[in-house]
Amino acid sequence: LEPPPKPTLSRAEVRKEIQHAEGQGRQLLHVLQSWPRFVTTCVAPLRSAKGSDMSAVLLLRCPVKVVTTLGMVCHNAKASSTADRFKALMSRTELVPRDVLRNQMEGWAGADELQDELATAPEDPASVLVVVAMELSDGASVHAQAALVRGFDSEEAERGPWQFVYNDGRDFSLSPPNWSWTGALRPGRVSLRRTVPETCLPNTPDYAKDGVPRFEASSPHQKSAPVLNEREAAKARAVALLGRQILDAAHAAVRPGVTTDEIDRIVHDATVEAGAYPAPLNYRNFPKSVCTSVNEVVCHGIPDDRELRDGDIVNVDITSILEGYYGDLNETFVVGNNVAQEVKDLIKCAHDSLMLAVAACKPGARYRDLGDIISAHVKKCGFQVDRTYCGHGIGETFHHAPSIPHYAGNKAKGIMKAGHCFTIEPMINMGTWRDRLWPDGWTAVTADGKPSAQFEHMLLVTETGVEILSARLPSSPPLWWEV
Repeated sequence: LEPPPKPTLSRAEVRKEIQHAEGQGRQLLHVLQSWPRFVTTCVAPLRSAKGSDMSAVLLLRCPVKVVTTLGMVCHNAKASSTADRFKALMSRTELVPRDVLRNQMEGWAGADELQDELATAPEDPASVLVVVAMELSDGASVHAQAALVRGFDSEEAERGPWQFVYNDGRDFSLSPPNWSWTGALRPGRVSLRRTVPETCLPNTPDYAKDGVPRFEASSPHQKSAPVLNEREAAKARAVALLGRQILDAAHAAVRPGVTTDEIDRIVHDATVEAGAYPAPLNYRNFPKSVCTSVNEVVCHGIPDDRELRDGDIVNVDITSILEGYYGDLNETFVVGNNVAQEVKDLIKCAHDSLMLAVAACKPGARYRDLGDIISAHVKKCGFQVDRTYCGHGIGETFHHAPSIPHYAGNKAKGIMKAGHCFTIEPMINMGTWRDRLWPDGWTAVTADGKPSAQFEHMLLVTETGVEILSARLPSSPPLWWEV
C-alpha cells in the first residue's frame, strides 16, 4: 500500500504554518544562544570528528513539531551536563559546508534572509551559525531560520541558561524584550547570580536574601545625615579604598572583546576575596555585582554577554560593603583606540564637573550649590546634566540623606558639616538631559540615544575642607587624557 498523499495547503494555510514555524524555530535558537557551552561542548567535538572548519553550518532539518519538542527538551531537561541536555538535538544535526547548503535551500521560505547570514563566516571558534530548516505539513515546503550562536567555556557557563532580564530583576526570559530603543545598544543575556561565600557573611546585607533593603528604609539617616566619628570615618576610608582597588582592576580589564559579564566576574571575585559583599547584588533584585553602563546608558546597566567594541565607552560603578560600611565610586572608560573625540570630550567634561563640585565642599557649604557649579561647567562644554539621578549620603546604608542633585536651581536641603559622608556623581549627556528606562527596570538610557558619561567620588567633609575617600591611586590605570 502506498502512503496517503500529503495535503495540499492554501496560501493562507501555508502563511499561518510559516508563522507558527517561525515562533518555534526562534524559541529553539533562543535556547541554544542561552547556553554558553553549547558550542564548545557539543559543536566543537563534531567539528573535530568531521574535519570541518569554522565556516561549516550546523543544520537541523525536521518537521515543525519535532523542532517544538526539541526546544522544550533542551530548555527543560534535568540534565547533568550541557552534552546531555543537547544530546537529542545533536543526534538530528549535521555540519554542512556553506556552499552545499546554498544549493540545498533553493525554494525554501526564508532563503533570502539565510543568504545574508551565510555571507560571513564566524571568526570566533566558539561560534557557529545554526540553521533550523522546518518541513511543513505538505511535505514539500521548508521554512528556514538561522542565528549565530556564540559561547565560551567556564565553570559558570555550565550552571544554567543566560537569559534576558525583566521586571526590575525579578523575572527572566529566553526571549529578548521588544521596546522602542533610543539608540543602537540592545540588552544581552545575563548569567545567573554569582554566589557569595560564607566568609563574607559578616558584611552581607539584609536584602541579600529577598532583595528588600529594610534596614536602609527604616534608618533615621533617611531624614538627617549622620556625622561620622573617627572610628566610623576609618571604616568609610577602608571600604572606599577597597572600592578604588576593585575599580582599578575592572578598568585594567576593559578592552574590545571583553564582555561586561567578565567585568562583573572580576569585580565580584575581588570583592569576596577581600571578605566584602558586592552591594548591588540583589539590592532591590538587581541581578549582578556591579553596574556597567555602555554608550547611551546613563546608569545602572546590567552586565551581560555583549562584548565591548572598539569605539564604545563604559562606566563601571562599584559599591562594596566592608565592616558594615558602604563604599561607592565610578568612572567612565574608553574602549579601544577609536572613540570619537566628541565622546572623549564628554567623558572629560563629566570628570571635570565632578572635581569642580568636590573643590567647593567644606563645612558650611550648601548642598544645593553643587548643582549650579556642575551645570555651569557642563553648559560651557555644550552638554546637559541628567536630572533624574543624584548623589547621596552613604555609610551604614547604601543611600541616605543628604540628596544631592547635579543640576542648577535644585532645591536640595542641608548644609555640609564635618563628618558628613556622601557621593557626588554627575551623569552628563551629549544630547538631551531626559532619560528612559529599559524593560529590565534598571537600565536608564538617554532619550535620544546619544552617549552619556559619569564619574563618582565618595567624600568626607573635614574641619578644613573635604577628603576624597575614593581618590585615584598612583597605580590607577590612566584615564584617556592621562595617557
